Amino acid sequence: MKIAITGASGFIGKKLCDFFLRDNHTPVALSRSIIASPEGLISTLEGTDIVINLAGASISKRWTTKYKQEIMDSRVLTTRRLVTALNQMAAPPSLCISVSAVGIYPDSGVHGESSPMRGTGFLTHVCESWEQEARMLKPGIRLVITRFGVVLGKEGGAAPLMLAPFRFFVGSIIGNGRQGLPWIHIDDLVNAMQWLIDHKQVTGVVNFVSPQLTNNEQFSKTAAKVMHRPCWFRIPAFVFKIMLGEGHTMVTSGQQVVSDVLFHSGFKFRYPKLEDAIRSIIS
Repeated sequence: MKIAITGASGFIGKKLCDFFLRDNHTPVALSRSIIASPEGLISTLEGTDIVINLAGASISKRWTTKYKQEIMDSRVLTTRRLVTALNQMAAPPSLCISVSAVGIYPDSGVHGESSPMRGTGFLTHVCESWEQEARMLKPGIRLVITRFGVVLGKEGGAAPLMLAPFRFFVGSIIGNGRQGLPWIHIDDLVNAMQWLIDHKQVTGVVNFVSPQLTNNEQFSKTAAKVMHRPCWFRIPAFVFKIMLGEGHTMVTSGQQVVSDVLFHSGFKFRYPKLEDAIRSIIS
């Protein structure tokens, strides 16, 4: 199969490209220049079987007014251009997987794909706008919106930054530690993408999170245990407000999310437990 991917140069995109190549598929990177050209985008998409939309600027920077606009535009405008191109094609790909995030859910409660509740704040607004663009896709193209939790892997994603303090014996709990931290190992994410491709009856929202509900304190204590390091410190939330501004919500708040679709379908996680996931990353 020919699989077109936006965001192919990122951590997740590279992993997916490697995985598809090993499985004898043909991944095609949709660069920013291709996406910016309506004619070039349609031409590149000709003959593709699947589109995976991963594009989006990192949220792990200080959220200035200018950078917040970049976070929004990199997701919304890219998705809009992609959907516009697909809608104009006489023979479009049969499947479009468009990424979103669990930040769409509120911080209280436990949320599956059918939850109608929405959070507040900038990240929720980004996710809602992002998904709204994807839902403009014309009938006949199967649309799956994958809401990612924190992606853990050895070569990139959040894990290197999250685990680095423990390597230097300064691992800590953030705030009260009760903020949710839904996560998924990169290997499970890649396998779940293939699962979506194979299960043609699946449409709509699919949460990409591990089965184990985790909060910040549990993550920190598990990392300390696996790495044989102490976890003595607790950093007040206001420290991150000073350091990150509005972006402090990335670490001082969080959701509790489950994936009813993957769980009830019988999808087998390679890393359902956080302890095993961290061991694989530091090995």
